[in-house]
Amino acid sequence: MQTQANPVQTPKTTFMKLIIKYRTIMILLVLVVIFTSLKPVFIHPSNLLSIMKNMSYVLIAGLGMTFIITLGGLDLSVGSIAAFVGVGFAMLVRGGLMPAIPAGLLVMLAALFLGFFNGFVSVKGKIEPFLVTLATMNIFRGLALTLTTGRPVPIVIPYFANLFGNGRVFGIIPTPVIISMVVFAVSWFLFTHTKFGFYVRSIGGNPEAARVAGIDISLVKIAAYTLSGLYAFISGLILAALMNSGLPGAGTDLALDSISGVILGGTAISGGVGSIWGTLGGCLIIAALNSGMALLGAQFHVQILVKGLVIILAVLMDNAFKSRQK
Repeated sequence: MQTQANPVQTPKTTFMKLIIKYRTIMILLVLVVIFTSLKPVFIHPSNLLSIMKNMSYVLIAGLGMTFIITLGGLDLSVGSIAAFVGVGFAMLVRGGLMPAIPAGLLVMLAALFLGFFNGFVSVKGKIEPFLVTLATMNIFRGLALTLTTGRPVPIVIPYFANLFGNGRVFGIIPTPVIISMVVFAVSWFLFTHTKFGFYVRSIGGNPEAARVAGIDISLVKIAAYTLSGLYAFISGLILAALMNSGLPGAGTDLALDSISGVILGGTAISGGVGSIWGTLGGCLIIAALNSGMALLGAQFHVQILVKGLVIILAVLMDNAFKSRQK
């Protein structure tokens, strides 16, 4: 009986495996070195804090997207839900119609329902999540535009902008950074130390085996999309606070940037493998690209082009990582 010999591990193959495994950190370090050499102000503490502040709402949406993509799904509607949240909150508090806390709770319930709607239609209608959320992306954005007739709605609550947008803890750390780190910690625990996180990874890895094991796949999927609605709610509040108004056109790039951050972080687009820490690194890459290219004076279409190329690079490296594991 012949036994199959293990492939010889040469220094070259070991080096390549290390590069692929730690690709997120390597890409981030390369970007930091390049942008710092071209614009030394990039590494200045004030700019780094600005990067983290501008990344906060993308990271939060990306954390919710990590659960969705690990399941093998996709949610293109997070930006539209975030816009609806900002518009809804602004309209409820305008003219003292409703106090801020009840208005926030009401809008949160609406965001949860929109996320639930995505999951329910996809699961019960047996429609691909991509198609469902592509449709609801336009529906939810249309709701925001209809409610405002396409105009921004000012938010005149002074402490709202400080709490969710432009405030600083100890006069140094922007409040959106604190909020995103709290959400990150909760997400990490939920993803790695709860049955829900285990079910998400199991369903994404092998749906049939998960079904045989007694996992309620439909319930878990609907719960994941509902959770994504909650994350979009928090992102929407931060966006509204940064703009100090509810903008129906806010968050147009949120879905693209959050999905990009998740994929760059090593979460498999096919499902089954996800990383909360990886999503943090991936979103830092997106934020570093945005900040670095802005400092270099790159126009918007160039920024989109570069981000697309970086995503393709990350996917190619992910495929190479999978092929070397076989």
